[in-house]
Amino acid sequence: MKNILIVFVISMTVVAQAAFGCDEQCQREKAQAKYNVTFPSYLTWKYCEGIAVDFMTSAVRSLDSYRTNHFNTKYKGPLKNTRNFLVQRKDWLQECDDYLKKTKKSRVFNDTKTTQKIFASIDSVSGEFAALIKGSSYASSDEAQAVMNEKINTLFKQVEDHKTIMHLKGKYVVR
Repeated sequence: MKNILIVFVISMTVVAQAAFGCDEQCQREKAQAKYNVTFPSYLTWKYCEGIAVDFMTSAVRSLDSYRTNHFNTKYKGPLKNTRNFLVQRKDWLQECDDYLKKTKKSRVFNDTKTTQKIFASIDSVSGEFAALIKGSSYASSDEAQAVMNEKINTLFKQVEDHKTIMHLKGKYVVR
């Protein structure tokens, strides 16, 4: 009887481990071995979720404030600062996206399609800032504002669509 009980306990332990799978630390170690990389200690699923939420809330709000109150093609410094701000946020998001993909958690914006669309919009906006910094000229300042507004609005719409989907899934995104 004891032998049957021991076999049963051992088999249930194996089944339970298979059912619950790896936690984050286990996934991290597997990814580091598989891809021959070492992830920085600060990279965690929770950190990456925070980076995504910060981008969808405070970074978007900051970019909107700049566009509404301070956008002026005459002054290159603020254009450069805002472009650098966007590039830095994208770098952070990409680092997290890579970590999440390799640890099989998900993508930084939950799926590949949404993540790629948002990254492409960030590239488009930062590219437009780079062109304005280099001296691209439009017929008027209003035309430059219109082009920039169109690209920023596309980014905002994609972020807002993602937030709406998250709300519908019960993941409330605010800060």
